[in-house]
Amino acid sequence: MKRHFLLVLLSFSVFLISFCETAIAQSNEKSEADSLTDAKFEASSAWDEFENTFRLFYAYLDRRDVDVEQWFSVTKSSALRSQTAADFRDIIRRATYLFTDPHIIVGPLEPDSFNVFPSASDLIVHKEEDGFVIQHVRLGSPAAELGIRPNWKVLTIDGLSPKSVLSNIMKGLPFSLSQEQESYLITLALNGRRTGERELELQEGPTRSHRLTLRSPRAFAADLQSEPALTTEFIDNLAVIKINNSLGNNDLISLFDNAIKNAWDKDGVILDLRNTPSGGNTEVGRSLIGHFISEERPYQIHEIPSLEREFSVPRKFIELVQPRAPYISPDKVVVLSGPWTGSMGEGITIGLNGAADVTVIASDMGDLLGGLSNRYLERSDLKLDLGTEYLTHIDGTPREDFVADISPDRVDVGQSGQDIGLALAIKELKSR
Repeated sequence: MKRHFLLVLLSFSVFLISFCETAIAQSNEKSEADSLTDAKFEASSAWDEFENTFRLFYAYLDRRDVDVEQWFSVTKSSALRSQTAADFRDIIRRATYLFTDPHIIVGPLEPDSFNVFPSASDLIVHKEEDGFVIQHVRLGSPAAELGIRPNWKVLTIDGLSPKSVLSNIMKGLPFSLSQEQESYLITLALNGRRTGERELELQEGPTRSHRLTLRSPRAFAADLQSEPALTTEFIDNLAVIKINNSLGNNDLISLFDNAIKNAWDKDGVILDLRNTPSGGNTEVGRSLIGHFISEERPYQIHEIPSLEREFSVPRKFIELVQPRAPYISPDKVVVLSGPWTGSMGEGITIGLNGAADVTVIASDMGDLLGGLSNRYLERSDLKLDLGTEYLTHIDGTPREDFVADISPDRVDVGQSGQDIGLALAIKELKSR
């Protein structure tokens, strides 16, 4: 009886949060109907609204890699010089890049804004001693089709050196950038703007350079929307179930049920989550995990810091997942995740690892921090997406710090253009 009461209470709490978020969203839509004119814009009140909102709701203010108080001070000094709401939003947008958190999106986005990362992206770079080096190339992307490979060096982006690109992004924001922040900013620039192509100059090896014109990964992301939500391929009596960026599509629940029915008698199952960068919902997530557990299990821990900040009363709870038929033993399963595994894809990855003890093969994932919420700031016409729930593995490890059972440097395109991750997953299952 006590257990039943707790489950009912948890369900009601989740419903209440959903109801509140819906009410806020409806209120936001009403507010946005009255567009803010430049004559009404006032930088000081716009900043107060932004800072109060960000401080209250952003779940990841306690960052080891960002001096948050200095960030507020520097950003405020620049934002208060804004003459228009558009200028204000531009400063906030560029400043929030320093959190290197793709879940922070400052909108409305402009045609010349950077593409949304990682959804509309196909390249990731990291700063090395001799410059910025391509670390990951997305499978099937414009970059992969043009033959771009890991370990190539970035020489120019749209005719500008990486140093000049960084200077342009940080114009008017006198921050000292870390190596990770510079890597993130160059990754954004490398993936282009919301309109137009990209002109890249890249160096392969010690001497060979390539000048390439690349299609926007935003167009590539749009093309992917016409792909089936799920595909199943059978290789050597192994079922490879690939999710195509559809973790927010509730139709995936029945599609995955059918895929599991067709895979239950195979020697093994590879769940490929390498193309799930764009969020999702927990209903879909729990439905997938449920096929690999035989009893009710916890799959992730939620914490909502804003409630403790506002009321001094913390809220922290464990989300549970129920079994779903047909059941497949975790011994027969491998999960494959990578840098284009984001948000709910990351949640499913750590959930399968924690709830079902499924083997995970993954490089670093997308690191989209927390459970996402949306806020509208009327004094600057600013649409703010940010992580308001702190999420962890059931062992307490922050989702963004999860290390896979098998963690290669990359799981997408290899040096010769091969699919590294799939080969590793097949090898792992065949060794059992």
